[in-house]
Amino acid sequence: MTQNKAVNSKRLIMKASAGLAVMGLLSACGWRIRGKVNLPYSKLLISGVMTPEFKDGLRMVLKANDIEIVEQVKNAEVVLEIITEQNAKQVLSYNSSGQITAYRIISRVAFRVFDVNGVEIFPESDIFQTRDLDFNPANIQSFDFMVNEVVKNMRTDIIVQMLRRMASIKNLDPNIKTSKIQKEETSTNQKSGSRIRVAPSASETK
Repeated sequence: MTQNKAVNSKRLIMKASAGLAVMGLLSACGWRIRGKVNLPYSKLLISGVMTPEFKDGLRMVLKANDIEIVEQVKNAEVVLEIITEQNAKQVLSYNSSGQITAYRIISRVAFRVFDVNGVEIFPESDIFQTRDLDFNPANIQSFDFMVNEVVKNMRTDIIVQMLRRMASIKNLDPNIKTSKIQKEETSTNQKSGSRIRVAPSASETK
């Protein structure tokens, strides 16, 4: 009986792995379609705090878009600061016996962009994604593998979205852009009577 359970468990893992392999191939094709972004920059400096996996993914997408990653501000056209990167897993549902049946996988990245003079040309912005996954305690190993694959795909989607947002500022002068953002925030502040936090530029924090 124990041997049959082991065989059935092994078969389930093999099936799950085969299914995920197909998903991986499809997501790879999707990445080739979604990963191309029309950026107006050719040299970019990356700063901030992020996981090695996120940094590697960002480098890969930038390389695919012919963007050179530099190590010094003087050699860059823009500076991309990753303010925070968060990955989490939340319980989504339970069955009648109190066992977990589904999780929600969450990925969030906050970033902003500066020019080489330290002027903020794109204010702090968040990109937030979630995926819901069914959970079977009998297949924990295959579930962990699935979570890693899902997080990897979400990470790539977030990176591409982030670069597309950066591409939207290509025709704006940095000083005009910053001035416009500050005026809009002041106007909104006056109308609503609420306080809006404006992230300081690099030059203001020195």
